[in-house]
Amino acid sequence: MRPLLASIIAGVTTLLAIPSYAASGSFSTLGYNVAGIPFEYTGANATLHTPIISCYVKPYTIVNVQEDFNWHADLYNDCDNHLYRTPTSGGIGFGDGLNTLSNFAWDDLDRVTWSSRSGADALTPKGFSMVRMRLATGVYLDVYNLHAQAGTSSAELAASVSDVNQMLGYIESNSAGNAVMVVGDTNTRYTRQGQNFWAFLNHGFTDVWIQKIRNGQVPAIGNPLLCGTPQVASPTCEITDKALYRDNGFVGLVASNYVDHGDAVDNAGTQLSDHHPIEVDWRYATPSNRALSDQFGGPHGTSYNDVSQLPPNPSVSTVTIQTGSRVDHVEIALSNGYVFSHGGTGGNAQTLVLGAAEYLNAVNLCSGQYQGHTRIFSIALSTSAGRTLSGGTSTASCTTYSAAAGWQIVGFHGRSADEIDKLGVVYAPVATGVPAGRQPLRFINAGTGRCLDVNGGTMANGTSVDQWYCNGGSNQLWSYDDSTGMVRSMSDPHYCLDNGGNYGDGANLMIWSCSGNNNQRFKFDPSSGLLTLRSLATEVVDGGAAAGATAQTLAPNGSNTQRWTLTQ
Repeated sequence: MRPLLASIIAGVTTLLAIPSYAASGSFSTLGYNVAGIPFEYTGANATLHTPIISCYVKPYTIVNVQEDFNWHADLYNDCDNHLYRTPTSGGIGFGDGLNTLSNFAWDDLDRVTWSSRSGADALTPKGFSMVRMRLATGVYLDVYNLHAQAGTSSAELAASVSDVNQMLGYIESNSAGNAVMVVGDTNTRYTRQGQNFWAFLNHGFTDVWIQKIRNGQVPAIGNPLLCGTPQVASPTCEITDKALYRDNGFVGLVASNYVDHGDAVDNAGTQLSDHHPIEVDWRYATPSNRALSDQFGGPHGTSYNDVSQLPPNPSVSTVTIQTGSRVDHVEIALSNGYVFSHGGTGGNAQTLVLGAAEYLNAVNLCSGQYQGHTRIFSIALSTSAGRTLSGGTSTASCTTYSAAAGWQIVGFHGRSADEIDKLGVVYAPVATGVPAGRQPLRFINAGTGRCLDVNGGTMANGTSVDQWYCNGGSNQLWSYDDSTGMVRSMSDPHYCLDNGGNYGDGANLMIWSCSGNNNQRFKFDPSSGLLTLRSLATEVVDGGAAAGATAQTLAPNGSNTQRWTLTQ
């Protein structure tokens, strides 16, 4: 069976007329372990089958292949004609065997080797890769490919657990605020004791097999789900080749179909690989009240994206830049007090305070090379009142992003470290009237009467959050945004409540720079008083009994230390 929609071979995108920026489209993905290693290890004849696979994968919009080692040239050169293809990282023993073929343009390719490897998996640098796909103007999707470690010995299971934790840590750091897709050979099963692939679900991912084939029912650990021969994904057969996704509230990514293909065979009916190709058909649709420009700059630094943190009707009150020879830092503060801050601490700071009914409507950027990296060298922001804020050094490589009539710039997306490496802007309709400001609130524990408190009032990454006697201090004041699930400190809105990436019982809460990643998404239910992890309702915030006790996430137990009142 081929892709169900013939029109999605190269992806179909519709961009509506201004003033609406909304984009929509559909495409297909294929995950396929192509067994490109010697016959004695897989039983597959890569010399005969790889040229056939080259034709098989051709119709799909995005293809993630694993074990693409010694027959890579046959895969790319015989029949396939995808417009964008990752360069090989080398044959077996040297490369990771991961490649992505796409009809969407991509950038920001990264390859990461597993930090803990065991047995035969240590003989080649297996790991995962990421490319940032551009589905349409300003519509980006982080596509991850992986080949996890195999085996069921104690050492191999420990390595598998390490793989999952390493990859999720990378995603939360490097894809914060972005839509994410994971397609590859996980060598894991939800049902297998000693593995932890279910952690992806805790981080807010949806497994398409669970969604489409099992009607949303996650299989229990220990359930054998015996597949028989051949193994074909079904409600009673779990395979290790998986496809997962997590939307960011902007791309509007939806999986529409899942197919485990049994038709990848040669003329004799022999399977082309020891794995079946897995197809998923997708559609996306961005909202009518948000848009992103493309990004300008280089592939270094860490990704950031403000779009998923915005309140319903954002309005900018101040914009700050720090510049010297290049652009070190950019920051927007909204009228409700939210702050979006990116880059390092260097440069000379300049701040523009916007007047009533004034808004940002354009930005000019220039890039150049510094220490082998492409960085943003200059920035000039313009307002509807004809004012500008600029700094840095102009170059010959420049671009301008301008908001359409009735729209404004309200945030950024791109990459940064100690300077700004890449920059794009987030658009929203010009706000009418004055948006409501942040309301300072206290979380008061029902069991102790004490307040959720930033320990010692220290505003820094990793400072613990505890419960302490309510004293009116700003370190006990928070703002809660139900639309995003983010809990920001009123003492310093650069910092948000964060679970530290730990989704299990006993995870200590802390504050961390607001990034919009899943670790910072909570859900408060005023009727029950429970403050839960947004993607894992079985973990609630518990204040403990003692004054100064660090707030933790625990399984609900009905105690009052897990109930909170949100009050002024």
